[in-house]
Amino acid sequence: MFTFANMNYTLTNTEATIGADEFIRRYRDVERIRQYCLQCPGYGKSWGCPPFDFDPTTCTDGFSTVRLMGTTIEFDEETRAACKSAEQATAMGRQAMGEVWESLLPRLYQLEQEVPGSRCFTFRCVLCPEGCTRPDGKPCRHPERLRHSLESVGFDIVAMAHDLLGIDLEWSHDGSLPKHITLVTALMCP
Repeated sequence: MFTFANMNYTLTNTEATIGADEFIRRYRDVERIRQYCLQCPGYGKSWGCPPFDFDPTTCTDGFSTVRLMGTTIEFDEETRAACKSAEQATAMGRQAMGEVWESLLPRLYQLEQEVPGSRCFTFRCVLCPEGCTRPDGKPCRHPERLRHSLESVGFDIVAMAHDLLGIDLEWSHDGSLPKHITLVTALMCP
């Protein structure tokens, strides 16, 4: 495992608000997005990921507005150049996302408290560093803190990030560290 002490990145936060009905109409396509989930090695291995024992379209019922948030991690060139292999690039990206997520998740929970009846949709679940209980057939250790990602319940984060936040999501196609990684989250409000 790699750990990077001299990783340099900047954070940029971008937000947009949209009516929930329009958001759902424009960006939810459960079956199409589920096909991407099926390709993920984490499919079915986390309580935050499909398949679910509930209809994912019901988790957005009763909301009137969506506050979409993009937190972009932009790596400097020196940091990107320090990645000499795909494994290092993956490890560096995950380390940066983990660092950012440690401060972002409590903020999302706080937003829920500030807006009664709201629900946040997060990045992938990372509540249990020792690993999720789902592969062992055991219940979630933290059901009160578990939140689903937008994509896990059928939303197209690529389209919404582009259209609403003006952000084109990047992935590495050649094993290098992308210039930026964006965590797309939302607060759905009554």
